[in-house]
Amino acid sequence: MKSLGMAVAFAAATVASAPAFAGEDWSMPVKVRNPAFDADAAWVDKNYTPLPASEVTTKWDICVLFPHTKDPYYIAMTYGAVTEAESKGLSMTVNAAGGYTELPTQISQMEDCVTRGADGLMMVAISATGLNRTIAAAAKKGIPLSITGGEVDSPDVAARALGNWFDSGRIAAEYLNELHPAGSEPVKVLWMAGPEGPNWSVDSTDGFVKTVEGNDAIEVVKVIWGEPGKAAQIPLIEDALQVYPDISYIGGVAPAIEGGIQVLKEKGRQDIKLIASYMTPETEAALREGDVLGVVTDYTAAQARIAIDQLVRKLEGKEVDLDVDTGFAMIDAGNVETYDRSLALAPEGWEPYFHVD
Repeated sequence: MKSLGMAVAFAAATVASAPAFAGEDWSMPVKVRNPAFDADAAWVDKNYTPLPASEVTTKWDICVLFPHTKDPYYIAMTYGAVTEAESKGLSMTVNAAGGYTELPTQISQMEDCVTRGADGLMMVAISATGLNRTIAAAAKKGIPLSITGGEVDSPDVAARALGNWFDSGRIAAEYLNELHPAGSEPVKVLWMAGPEGPNWSVDSTDGFVKTVEGNDAIEVVKVIWGEPGKAAQIPLIEDALQVYPDISYIGGVAPAIEGGIQVLKEKGRQDIKLIASYMTPETEAALREGDVLGVVTDYTAAQARIAIDQLVRKLEGKEVDLDVDTGFAMIDAGNVETYDRSLALAPEGWEPYFHVD
């Protein structure tokens, strides 16, 4: 049974897509590493298939912790988490801290989950190191934590299902390198990096900047950090256009690209192209409409489902891949009609809810 939690509303144009990812029967190609978390171990290609509901013996109580649920990225995360919980007959609650500045709130929410006796924790961490003490306390009580969305620098993480965010920036940069190879006419790029604290945004920025280094045709004129909300990103872009009026590209976090669409239309700047480092329904719709050149997807909904499945396998004492890389892919006009949308986004019209009973 599902019950509505906090109300979340967002306006985004989406394209109808069959929810192939819904329900129990799904799988996807990933890379796994064994031993888990061993930087020297090789990544091996594998098809990840979740534990069948028939093998789940207990109604495990899973506590999910997100920085916020204010945008479609975290709606997709919520969709993946609650869909997997429902398919396995779990009990689950999704907690939102309120933003990337709300580390104390996320710590408090995690402590509450531990105190009430949650069987497992799944989290997108606000800070790479700020939750280490709380994570260690949960591990000491035997409560496993699976992370997704971004890295956590803690030895007490039990499992992870995420892409290497360096690859997000790298793939966006390789796309530009192909369009503007070394020796061609130079272009200038503004990179909207998102929040400065989490590893994911830092890694994505590093991936982009380092991959275009050495290409004399591409100049990153500025890396701009800021809260990843559309309202916060719009004034940053407007100010940057005053300082760097001759840029050819704006790349970076999806809310910046969403805001960039609006700003560029208002200013009549059809000469500037947009590339998003992760996907939302609005950036995907804008890609289909020709307002965005390309969008990198990290298979957001799939990450959340795998993270929940990892916890259940661990709690059930089943074989489990603890270190899973879901990867990234560039979606543009050439493949937007053929990629599996359900791995990345919630279905059109899906209403978010935050409790599975």
